[in-house]
Amino acid sequence: MTDAALIDAARILDGSPVPTFVIDSSHVVVYWNEALARISRIPAAEVLGTHQQWRAFYPAHRPVMADLVVDGSDRSLLEKFYRGRYRRSPHNPDAWESEDFFPHFGDGGRWLAFSAAPIRNADGQVVGCVETLQDISERKEAELARREAERRLNEIVAGSPVATFVIDAQCRVTHWNRACEALTGVGHDEMIGRDDVWRAFYPYETRRVVLAEMIVRGAREAEVSERYTGHARPSKLVPGAFEARDFFPSFGAGGQWLHFMAAPLHNLSGDVVGAIETLVELGGETPVDA
Repeated sequence: MTDAALIDAARILDGSPVPTFVIDSSHVVVYWNEALARISRIPAAEVLGTHQQWRAFYPAHRPVMADLVVDGSDRSLLEKFYRGRYRRSPHNPDAWESEDFFPHFGDGGRWLAFSAAPIRNADGQVVGCVETLQDISERKEAELARREAERRLNEIVAGSPVATFVIDAQCRVTHWNRACEALTGVGHDEMIGRDDVWRAFYPYETRRVVLAEMIVRGAREAEVSERYTGHARPSKLVPGAFEARDFFPSFGAGGQWLHFMAAPLHNLSGDVVGAIETLVELGGETPVDA
């Protein structure tokens, strides 16, 4: 493909809403569409025929993804400039993808995902590269908000004076706080990721489910009541939750009665994706039912 043909092919993208630019084998900008001009605030006339594609993205000269693809996609250079944030495109094995935050885009900066694919002539030689960009700011902001919410949950659970643990939809332990460590004598690192949480409470028995697991598996009130022989009931505070009492012979001198409550955790669709369980010591004597 000649440079003229490259330019003609690029013109096909003129009406595309996807920000796009094309460079030739000499890294000269041969195409810069209107969508990119709008998002970068750099008109095509300022960059066409130059090596200044970097101006749209970085405050100082450095190669963009398209430059690296034209040069042969050297992994050491990809790692240098996109440290741990690049991958081969799942749609084109010749293309590379990455994402980054660009502080001077828009008001307060924008997150952009970008993909660069080589353009080859009839002999298979790389004669240029096309790079496309997508504004992913809303997705990244939602992702960051989710991570912040998870961080706060982790802090709340970890710092709670009430023994607390959390399991996911596969009944694997995701949280095991310090109060739970003190109560059971089983450490956080021993429990995270395990699907046999019962071992921390009933070490001398064969496998059995705990209340949180019953919640995840959708147990009915009758099943919960039968499991805890009259010491269980639906929670008056949390829909779908149960509270119960049981005796734990391995805790303390002579064993310990605990009161515990397990509540379901839901995703945005309302599906149960886990459960949280809290435990409180009741003393050494069998409690009288309320």
